[in-house]
Amino acid sequence: MRKRLVISVLVGAALFGAVPTATAGSRADTYYTVHCADPDGNAVVAESVDARAIEQGGKRDAIKNFNDNHPGWNCWPEGPFTN
Repeated sequence: MRKRLVISVLVGAALFGAVPTATAGSRADTYYTVHCADPDGNAVVAESVDARAIEQGGKRDAIKNFNDNHPGWNCWPEGPFTN
């Protein structure tokens, strides 16, 4: 019984290790990054956004809404970038 468990664990680990993983920095599509300046003037890179969300107006409106509701913060999109 123990031998089967060990074999199952080893096979599972081998299969898990063989699955390719996605990394945050590897994007094959076009994207924008959202940059902000906090109330103290510190620069912050807030997020990476798919270009379609910005170009269709959804994220741009969300950034404007965030700026309107967070006095002192100023956010803007930069891009587009393509890897």
